[in-house]
This record gives sequence, C-alpha cells and structure tokens, in this order.
Amino acid sequence: MASNNKREHHWVYLDSANDGEYGWKYIDQYMKIHRCNSRGEAIEGIIHEHQEMQNELLGNKVLVQQIVAEIKKSLDPIRLRTGSTERSVAMFRELLNGFIVLHGMEEQFPVMDIQSDAIVRAEEKIADQIKAQ
Repeated sequence: MASNNKREHHWVYLDSANDGEYGWKYIDQYMKIHRCNSRGEAIEGIIHEHQEMQNELLGNKVLVQQIVAEIKKSLDPIRLRTGSTERSVAMFRELLNGFIVLHGMEEQFPVMDIQSDAIVRAEEKIADQIKAQ
C-alpha cells in the first residue's frame, strides 16, 4: 500500500533582512505561537490562513453586494414615488401660478389657514394612491 505522506524538499529564499517585520522573523514568531515543528510547517500554516482570509474577504464582498441589492430594491420604489410627487407638485405650482398671473389675481389671492373641502379630498386621494403603490 502506497503512502500519501510524500514529502518534498524545497529551498525558500526571502529577500528581506532577518530583522525586518516580515520574513524569517515573522515565520519564527508564527512557529512559536502555533507550535510548529519546522519553518515549512509554519509557511504552510501562513499560506492556509492567507487562503482562509481571502475566502472570507470574497464572501464579505458577496454579502455586501447582496445587502446593497436588497436595500436598493426597497428604496427604488420610494425614490420613484418621491420623484413623481416632486414633479407633480412642481407642475401644479407652475399651472396655478400661470392661472393666477393670467387672470390678474396676484393681489387678490388670499393665503389662509383654512383648507377647502376640495383640497382636503384631493390630499386624501393622493395619500391613498401613495399607499397603494
């Protein structure tokens, strides 16, 4: 029966100096912390951790994209309704302003705190339409 524990030996050269933040000093610290038997085992551990972090980062990016898509789905209808309402109000103001100017009513148009029944009904109708959307 053949063993799957074949070991390969390779030389690893690091360009950084021994006293640098990374390099052999980092690997030796990793060996002590993780109780590795050799530098090779430490390098394998570092590579394994790096791969796990890469996968986690990728997963986080996917999660962020999913959250953004869900929020966008919720906000788009609100944004569209708000834009539609702003356009409708602006159009109504322009039409009303044109009517007042055309009929010379600038000085005669009273501003009151009391609203007519027609305005109250119009506001209720608009509120119902917004709820329906």
